[in-house]
Amino acid sequence: MRVHFRADAIFVRQTEDGQQQRVAAYFSTPVYDVDDTQNICLETVAADHSSQVEHWNARGSGFVSDRITKFVGIISQYRLLQGSSWLETPE
Repeated sequence: MRVHFRADAIFVRQTEDGQQQRVAAYFSTPVYDVDDTQNICLETVAADHSSQVEHWNARGSGFVSDRITKFVGIISQYRLLQGSSWLETPE
């Protein structure tokens, strides 16, 4: 199986005139391969999400994470590519 996660979040900050500004942001983790020998590590997922939030906010925008509005895990079947036959090609 292959698994990856998406998170939709709302960030807020106070503007100079005292208003509250809200911005939506969208994050997605890398694809993880999961099988009988390797499970998904939720600590790794959380660390990936935190890293993306830090990178998004690294320019000094002053936005603070208010809430995650959607968190989705996407699971898909994964089959390794493998050859199954041989075809003779013309000269």
